[in-house]
Amino acid sequence: MNPAAVLLAITLVAGSHHVALIDGLRNEVRVIGGATFQTGETPVDAAFVGNDVYVLERDAHTLSLAGTSKRVSVAQDPAFVRESNGKLYVYSRATGTVEEITRDLRVARRLSIAPFASDFEIVGRNGYLAFPHEAKVRTFSIASMQAIGEIKVGAVPVDLASAGGITLAIADPSAKRVWLIEGEQTMAQAIARGFIRGLLGLGLSTNRHSEFPTGVDRVATRGSLWIAYDSSSGTLYRFTKSKVTIVARNVAPGSWAVTDDGLAIWDGTALRLHSVETARP
Repeated sequence: MNPAAVLLAITLVAGSHHVALIDGLRNEVRVIGGATFQTGETPVDAAFVGNDVYVLERDAHTLSLAGTSKRVSVAQDPAFVRESNGKLYVYSRATGTVEEITRDLRVARRLSIAPFASDFEIVGRNGYLAFPHEAKVRTFSIASMQAIGEIKVGAVPVDLASAGGITLAIADPSAKRVWLIEGEQTMAQAIARGFIRGLLGLGLSTNRHSEFPTGVDRVATRGSLWIAYDSSSGTLYRFTKSKVTIVARNVAPGSWAVTDDGLAIWDGTALRLHSVETARP
């Protein structure tokens, strides 16, 4: 098997205490330092709940608990799975469906929001989906599983991550920037911060951004460590609100993840951990 093809099929997923390596060609997931499990057809994402790893299988359109026969069917073309308060949330691109799934693999609630999002994340009490062709982020409430509104941002918002509190970091390769904007808020948060625009689905642009020499199309954070990635050149950057530095080059898409200890990179044979300085941005 072509080593380059294998590396391109790899996706790293970091939990609080573990890192999992998803191999979409071999249909397996490996917990680094632990066991390797066979999966359903074409695993594309995973999420940890405690020490358990739940694997999202695109072509099988199932979510399964690794190492067991337990699985649940999800909507067609599932792309992302995220964890929040012990529950799992799966977004399926073709139908634009978000499904809330309990730890024992039962679909509890569903929300139809919009198809073909390029990323899905949960920040605080809300879910956020990026739609690059519309230059907007759609958001919904986890509590009610109802759409809240839309936030216009940048030119091509492709990927997003938490930047602390309700602030979002949004990668925009067309602008060669990561935008920092305020997400949707509760009434209590709005009053405490002295404005209510977030309740109207408008968000609040902070006019803050980090500029990069290339078009970054992925962003990931863990605490005060913020990492951006340019898939066209394989360059990883560490960034703050005012500074951008290169931390690694020639990194394959999907073969890196931000962990509690720094930046983890899979080189095709082993996991390398880069201890990146994590002073407050």
